[in-house]
Amino acid sequence: MTPMRLYIVRHAKARQDSPTGRDADRPLKDRGHRQAEALGTYFASRTPSPMLVLSSPYLRARETAEHIWSALDLDPQLDDRLSADRHLHDYLDVIADLAGCSCAAIVGHNPLVARLVAVLLEGPTAATPQHETARVVALDLEDPMNPLAAATLAETYRPDA
Repeated sequence: MTPMRLYIVRHAKARQDSPTGRDADRPLKDRGHRQAEALGTYFASRTPSPMLVLSSPYLRARETAEHIWSALDLDPQLDDRLSADRHLHDYLDVIADLAGCSCAAIVGHNPLVARLVAVLLEGPTAATPQHETARVVALDLEDPMNPLAAATLAETYRPDA
């Protein structure tokens, strides 16, 4: 199995409310758009940069990913399994489906993003740390088909914006 560099991204800073009252429709704040633009610049400077970026369909994640897609000249790709109301096993299934891709990114939500990072690095009994908005954690996965097998922390990033 080919190892993979996986970037795990929590969406940028979002409003607490939405025009519709639905959590899925919460947009980014101005600060969130600045953070997301900085994320795009960050990803464009990576070697390798993600060949594929999957996002939750929730507006705040989608708006974050749009800046990344634009910076990398990638087509938008949404995956319902990255929604805020899903479960850790859904995120793990997404990663397994990315096997064969040498470098990818996912944009999702807390607490799932924080839990995912903790479990991949330290195992299923790991404590779940805080994971701020617009935080990127890059992991090197030895076997993406079995992401719980071995992951190594490669780098972290959070824009100052």
